[in-house]
Amino acid sequence: MSKFSLTLTLARKDWRLFWADRRAAVLCFVVPVLLASAFGAIFHRPATGATTKLTVLIVVEDDGPFTRQVAADLLASPRFDAKEVSRAEACAAVAERKAVAVVLPHGFERLKLWEPGVTTERPELILLHHPNATPERHMTEGVVTEAVMKRVTREAFRDVLKDADEQALAPPFKVEATPVSPHAGAQFNSYSHSFCGMTLQYLLFWGMESGLLLLRERQRSVWTRVRAAAVPLSCVIGGKALATAFIALLQVLVTFGVGYVAFGVRIDGSVIGFALLALAACGLAAATGLLVAAIGGTEARARNVSILVILGVSMLGGLWVPAFLLPAWAREFSLALPTTWALRGFETVTWQGGGFRAALPSVAAVTGFALALLAVAALRLKFAERSLRQGKA
Repeated sequence: MSKFSLTLTLARKDWRLFWADRRAAVLCFVVPVLLASAFGAIFHRPATGATTKLTVLIVVEDDGPFTRQVAADLLASPRFDAKEVSRAEACAAVAERKAVAVVLPHGFERLKLWEPGVTTERPELILLHHPNATPERHMTEGVVTEAVMKRVTREAFRDVLKDADEQALAPPFKVEATPVSPHAGAQFNSYSHSFCGMTLQYLLFWGMESGLLLLRERQRSVWTRVRAAAVPLSCVIGGKALATAFIALLQVLVTFGVGYVAFGVRIDGSVIGFALLALAACGLAAATGLLVAAIGGTEARARNVSILVILGVSMLGGLWVPAFLLPAWAREFSLALPTTWALRGFETVTWQGGGFRAALPSVAAVTGFALALLAVAALRLKFAERSLRQGKA
């Protein structure tokens, strides 16, 4: 038999082994779909309709009319789901991260006497927040500042604004948010992001499982029988990589197919770019599996280390949450990871609507990573095989 025929035969063997356990095979397609659906639902925000309100507790400790008016403004804010409570109740709720609390303490009433240019001691306004609720604290501070300044302006210019409505207190400018993207009409889609991210993560896990199977074969009689049949090592590596990549490609098709039917995940950009990225990602999964088999040591050790590495590159690569939520050092470091480039490419050709040229850098990067990992795995397996034949292992 030619080397090509041997490679195909070994690939068919792995294909049949994959489908031997039907339930496990089905789970390989169901799990990424469930994960992607869950992440998409968590981060989904409708483009139109009611906005999410922040739960805020108002504590009023000053009995002045100005303070009471500020409290009424905060309770009526459309961006807050607010209610008035005591400080003890507020502290208990904040400690459990149920809300952010705004305290208008004694002496806050002095704020109505403020005049521009006056540098006397300023009254305090206290924000109580959980240590993990920094974003909620920032949002609350912004809304509270706006409400208080409106009320202070009305007090400072009460003679001029005596009969004015709320429109007269609006800022002297309006904010118009305009998204700017190299791809016209791009609008973030949480489901597209989650299906891209979870598909890539599960491809790596599938590569890991494939590598663990090869590692198991190396430690058992299967590998010995293959070696006794004088099958070239290149055919063994090629057959394993081909079977792993083909099953990975099937996972991509099934996952994105469900995403399209159930959640409207579409390829708004280059279809050819998407296809090339899918092939490159599947090659990366196959190379990951071979690398696990080549340097994994024992199966238990290889599984634990592989899970840690895959979860790490998935998190830093932005597969779980959008990259802008990560700290600056993580965004810089992530450029050295294949998951970052793979996700960037998939998002470019899906919800961003990027063309073929826009996808090429990601295709080249992912392909380069896959070839590098494949070369390292092949060399490591070759040296291990040579040592085994020489009786050194």
